[in-house]
Amino acid sequence: MLSPRAANIVVCLGATLTKRFGTIFPFLESGRQPRQLGRLVANSDFAKAVLSYGSFDEFVFANTSVSNLRIFAETVQQWGVPAERLANVRYVSYVNLPSLLQREPFHVFHLGGWGAFMPGLHYIRARYASNPWPITAVTHSLNGREVIDHAVRVSRSGMAHYDAIFCTSRDGREALRKLLAGGSAIAGGSFAGRLEHLPLGIDDDLVARSGNRERGRARLRIPTDTVVLLVLGRMTPFQKMDLAPLLRTFARHVLPRSSRPVCLLLAGSASPDDLSLLTSSIERYGIAGHVRLQANFAAEQKPDVLAAADILVSPVDNTQETFGLSLLEAMAAGLPIVASRFDGYKDLVEDGVDGFLIDSYASPIDPMAEWFDLLDPNIAQLFQSQGVAIDMEQLADRVLVLIGDEARRAEMAAAGRAKVGREFRWSQVIARYEATWDRLSAEATRTGLVPPSEPDNPFNLGPESIFSHYTSHAFPPGQRVTATTQSLDDTPYNEATVVLRPVLLQSLLARAREGAVLEDLVASASAPRGHAWYALTWLLKYGLLRLD
Repeated sequence: MLSPRAANIVVCLGATLTKRFGTIFPFLESGRQPRQLGRLVANSDFAKAVLSYGSFDEFVFANTSVSNLRIFAETVQQWGVPAERLANVRYVSYVNLPSLLQREPFHVFHLGGWGAFMPGLHYIRARYASNPWPITAVTHSLNGREVIDHAVRVSRSGMAHYDAIFCTSRDGREALRKLLAGGSAIAGGSFAGRLEHLPLGIDDDLVARSGNRERGRARLRIPTDTVVLLVLGRMTPFQKMDLAPLLRTFARHVLPRSSRPVCLLLAGSASPDDLSLLTSSIERYGIAGHVRLQANFAAEQKPDVLAAADILVSPVDNTQETFGLSLLEAMAAGLPIVASRFDGYKDLVEDGVDGFLIDSYASPIDPMAEWFDLLDPNIAQLFQSQGVAIDMEQLADRVLVLIGDEARRAEMAAAGRAKVGREFRWSQVIARYEATWDRLSAEATRTGLVPPSEPDNPFNLGPESIFSHYTSHAFPPGQRVTATTQSLDDTPYNEATVVLRPVLLQSLLARAREGAVLEDLVASASAPRGHAWYALTWLLKYGLLRLD
């Protein structure tokens, strides 16, 4: 059943309804910092893909940060998106979003993370949306205490049954189901939306593009006749995988039995402490001459790193890993995979066809279970991953098979590259997302707007509700102010300019030249009451107004 407001929109617009994509998520979370691995790459690549391949008439990117929106707009210009598509991209601050939502219909709002913004956006939709639209979000890592908080939030708000969380792995979907069940027990409500399994993707041209093998090996000083085993990802036992068992296996089982010269290439991000731990393990096992470290390499070097390798090895043991983007990149580069049978890796590798999956085992009892809520997140992850064992003897056997059988490597590499080209290019993945969005949007139109479980967001506890007693005074009724003789020569900080607009500041100062009551200034301002009060306080802060 359509709500009256939504029904009016459909009748008025009919078949001309604009298909509009919206988001409030800052897809460039790290600004201009390099994005090499993990969630940061996945989110920026998703934004690029939806702009390149989505069939939307308009794309609206909104968030509270003026700086982020500006940097994002500059970055989009570098993505090679066709000019006609760029003309349909809009960048909107939170201040201007409510009127846009009231004025224009949307097809979907999609977020690059499921916990932080979904519930709050549900309340905003109920208050401002001119038509019903689904809210969707994607999972990345599902570890840590904060995901419990997220589960409580989305459970408490209820959401709509046409909202969805896209889980990038089947195991991740089951983990989220368990998390939401726990969150529901705490919150006294339940998430009404769907849990859909949809993968991430890689750039379409990665399947055809390749790095320079000779250049990559020359930079790393790897002989041409050496078989290279590549480990690609964060080099930390806290947040990715414990490499010590692999180094031990490489030293004691792979090197002595290999039919060919072999080198282990460790490439990815690493802190100084991570590198110190890694190098000490390499020295302890006496394999420094057979290991190459490529830590914190520039993103443009990744194709050469992949081209220099022959086999990707990824014995991941940490629940921080949900999908496995590095596996897709390696497959696209023509590498067979030897990876742990763990979470999303099970969805990406077909054992014996495009790689080998290595059995993994978890301790049936967690000795720190009762302390989980008191553990530092990194320590909690270390305890979790140290309780996961990868069958390293099996890994050594599979690696040795591939080292000695170049034809088998080529066969698996071809199968993996074909799979990525067939199923995981962003153009195809975005089409799958769009098909789901279309289905959810149609259901939203049939159903109408669904209100939150309560009228106001109970988590919206900002400074006004918590810290109002921190200052020494509140403005008394009838308080008068007068503009000082100082000029407006201070520019508000970037992120506050959406409220502290020059035209508002100048108009308030002009009305206060001969003195005025604060409430009268607020009433006369051509701005929302909250903006006017905020602007007056800022003018007092900088000495442009004085209290009478």
